[in-house]
Amino acid sequence: MRWMGEKIKSLVTEKGLTLVKLAEQIGVTRQTVNDWMNGQVPKGNHLISMCRILKEKPDYFFSPNKEKAITFPVHRARKGAKITLDTQRDALELVKQYEIFFRNILESEVIPIVRISERNEASAIKIAKELRAKSGVIKSFLPLNYENAFKLMYELGISVIFRDFPKNIKSYAFYTKIHSHRAVFVNNSTNIIDLIFPILHESIHAIRDEESQEGIYDEEEEKFCDTVANYIQLPDEYVKKVCNAISGLGKAAQINKLKTLGKLHSHSLYGIVKRVQSISHGFMLDVGGADTNLKKAFSTVGDILFQMSDPRDYVKLIHDFSPKFIEIMINQLGSITDRKIGELLGLANVLDAKAVKEELAKLKNED
Repeated sequence: MRWMGEKIKSLVTEKGLTLVKLAEQIGVTRQTVNDWMNGQVPKGNHLISMCRILKEKPDYFFSPNKEKAITFPVHRARKGAKITLDTQRDALELVKQYEIFFRNILESEVIPIVRISERNEASAIKIAKELRAKSGVIKSFLPLNYENAFKLMYELGISVIFRDFPKNIKSYAFYTKIHSHRAVFVNNSTNIIDLIFPILHESIHAIRDEESQEGIYDEEEEKFCDTVANYIQLPDEYVKKVCNAISGLGKAAQINKLKTLGKLHSHSLYGIVKRVQSISHGFMLDVGGADTNLKKAFSTVGDILFQMSDPRDYVKLIHDFSPKFIEIMINQLGSITDRKIGELLGLANVLDAKAVKEELAKLKNED
């Protein structure tokens, strides 16, 4: 559904209010209300408050989604960037490129759905434990690496699609459903250690999508997905080992130790510091510069995918990263042109789409 913030002004006038008064009653600034009118989607609690004040249902502010085959939630932007009408439009246009591709494949498998009675810590831990078991992580105390994260996506029936995002989509990844097929779009510019947490977060959305109201940012749901993703990536057992390893060290030594662990286990410093804080209350450590330096030791997901000059190596790697998506593609090779293969894989001029299609055909024959 498309957010129609322009309806706010006329409705406020009709109810005998002012925009300033509306903002005060909701508990936001007038500028925030202006942002809503200009295309930014309000957070769930703000939308509910506004609807109560203006005596309208949330659906009033959303246009019917003509493309019923495609749904996607209002995804969270990185670094506090605003979600605007342009963000929604660009995301939808990106997803539409895959509408026919997924329409041609019937979804026959049982799709996992997670339902809980209450969004609390105990529920988050329970879900995280179940999903870690599906990820294939070798030892229970180890952090999840990106290979485990991609395996989990496959086990959950999620197609991972790697693309260069339009500039208005300031996200690492976002979840969508296309003809009942679950898909997570990943921004190729994302550093691989920054990618693990977001795709775990979007995976939680994927298995809880029937409980989410499309088009509305649910802050409590976002926090719950964050909590589950934290427990999946960095289990308590590992976090406790980290706490013991840095206990009694000076700030500089703590940072160096965390950098060593982050490089060894492929996780950011921000993520582990946040998890340490959940166990050791009062723990504070500024890792901004160190986190930036750590990332220099890792590549973006796009660099990893397209470092291969040989189409055979590329196909093997993309199949390892997104087996579900590639399996669907292989099943349709006879009806997909070389040009469409290049578009669906976001190849541009990096690799020859015809050669990639030939390698996919070989993979199909091997199966």
